[in-house]
Amino acid sequence: MNKLNELVVKNTKDILEKNLQIYHENVKEKKIILVYDLDSELSRLVSFWYIENLKNNSNAEIILFSDIDKIELREKLFSLEGFSTVIFVQSTNFRLEDFRVRMSLQHRNIWWIEHNHLIYIKDYEIQNYINAISYRSDYYKILSSNLKTKIEKSNKLRIVSDEKTNLIIEWGFEEMKQNTWNYELNNRYWTFPIWENFTESKDFLKVNWELYIWAYPWEDFQVRFCEPFKIEIKESILTCNDKNIPKEFLELFEKIKNGEWNVMMRELWFWLNPAISMQNTLSDVNAFERMAWFHISLGKKHNIYRKKLHKDIIQRFHIDVFPKVSQIYCDEELIFENWEYVI
Repeated sequence: MNKLNELVVKNTKDILEKNLQIYHENVKEKKIILVYDLDSELSRLVSFWYIENLKNNSNAEIILFSDIDKIELREKLFSLEGFSTVIFVQSTNFRLEDFRVRMSLQHRNIWWIEHNHLIYIKDYEIQNYINAISYRSDYYKILSSNLKTKIEKSNKLRIVSDEKTNLIIEWGFEEMKQNTWNYELNNRYWTFPIWENFTESKDFLKVNWELYIWAYPWEDFQVRFCEPFKIEIKESILTCNDKNIPKEFLELFEKIKNGEWNVMMRELWFWLNPAISMQNTLSDVNAFERMAWFHISLGKKHNIYRKKLHKDIIQRFHIDVFPKVSQIYCDEELIFENWEYVI
């Protein structure tokens, strides 16, 4: 067995036994269903080792997505007892949204996790992906809690792109939300890779100055990396006059502007996964955004903090973009530098 396979078997075993705790006294007799496809190299790799780790578990059922009718699958999943487990390993995204399967499982207290968009991960990024699903919960819990405490107590954040380019956010922050993979908090569902904290400014008028952007998503769900270009932010509203702005980003910018009258910056995301970085990329935007980094959302839509904007205000877009960040200061205390958190 080569080193990559050794790591995959370990990481999938840890997800089953440490994250999902399938042998915990309260759930060890519950059903486990793995639904997978064989449509990409990474889905074949990840699903193979889940299957190997589950082959001796009498409660496990393995389902190849192409071999089952969608309605039959829905009925099978919806008939599960509470605290059963469902694992999706998919090259794109299993077309089950018509049935709102994930939301329904959540409401039934059925644990689910997914690995999705695996076909968008380039072959040379497979090692990065496998590293990114390594078990690090003890590290994440400490870092996540420390970050939440510092941000919520602070009045100011300074995001440094370079020595002349800063984004300043003042007057405090909303309660920071954590996806900490902590089942005691009833968070029994997530998409791997995992871990995030997010918040936003209490006062949108207090978000000002500049940042450089060096990655953004496109309509194919993949990240576009580019030469850094500058955006200006005044009272949370963006302008961009940089001559180096990529054509695709400009199209994205204009799409938001035409739909919402202007382009607003809202969310402040602090992802914590140290296996993903600008050096160790993942081309799928949903995976890449979990890197140990900071990113922002463009557009007025936000499901968690939506009541801050009047319901009459058009809120259609929530698009994550990735700024160039060299340091982050919280009330002038350094909390991020050299690609890692220092708290």
